[in-house]
Amino acid sequence: MPAEITKDKSMNKKDFETLIAGLGDALSYAKGQPSPGARVHKVKVDRTFVATTRLNAGLTQEEFAKVTGASLGTVRKWERGERSPSGAAGMLVRILARKPKLVIEEAGIRPAKTRRQRQTKAA
Repeated sequence: MPAEITKDKSMNKKDFETLIAGLGDALSYAKGQPSPGARVHKVKVDRTFVATTRLNAGLTQEEFAKVTGASLGTVRKWERGERSPSGAAGMLVRILARKPKLVIEEAGIRPAKTRRQRQTKAA
């Protein structure tokens, strides 16, 4: 909420202190230092989550790599549990799990029919 400014355009002491504290937090952030009340959100995505998300989205490993911006080798390592997607990649995998059509559309990928989909149609 913006500080109330009186007719003489002065700021009260509490609002001034809040402003200075905010500027201090901004400076700490710019320097890469943790700020005292800042929270860090870490998203953990394990190998079963990655594989399940990919399969539920109907994507091959190659398509999943294109959607996430990762290499094919990295996707394979995620699924084997050798590595885990972190940061933006981890968040993108979580969004892909919830809204696969949206992410796939935005990536401009047209999923190829998987072996399972082809077998289902043939039956």
